[in-house]
Amino acid sequence: MRTDRIEPTPEMVAFYERRTREHIDRVRRCLALLTKVTDFRDELLERARVHDASKFGPEERIPYVWLTEYHRCRRGGEPFEYPEGVAESVQRAIRHHVTTNRHHPEFHVDPNAMSDVDLIEMVCDWTAMSQEFGQDGGSARGWADRTIGTRVAFNAEKRQFIYRMIEELDRLIAANP
Repeated sequence: MRTDRIEPTPEMVAFYERRTREHIDRVRRCLALLTKVTDFRDELLERARVHDASKFGPEERIPYVWLTEYHRCRRGGEPFEYPEGVAESVQRAIRHHVTTNRHHPEFHVDPNAMSDVDLIEMVCDWTAMSQEFGQDGGSARGWADRTIGTRVAFNAEKRQFIYRMIEELDRLIAANP
């Protein structure tokens, strides 16, 4: 069966479009806040402009619709199974996404090669996910605690920078509700 011919429902597509745009908007707001306390204003505004744009491209869009539906069902306690062959296309799309977007450690041969701007965008991405899922008071701290040292081996300097950006962002969000 050709998985590129399996079409999600219009409702799944609409949910994906809305959820992804809301995520991108949350990341953009976080990046805009951090322009106030870093020397990376122009770079962060550019990252805000293009954040997760690949999710609307041909390599990712339809598989990510399916992935989003999987997570929606899982969070809602609903059963869900991918149609035959879709799980493989979802995995290819995830690999494409994380190796195409600099804010993912997987983009880099070594995560310690991530620039400060890459790390700030990653923190904003984690914050947006925490906000969406109502985790850790909307802070990226939980994502960092669960990821750093287990999934990603950042050196001490990168870890300190990440946690400092999380603290700054948490402070700015609290001051700008």
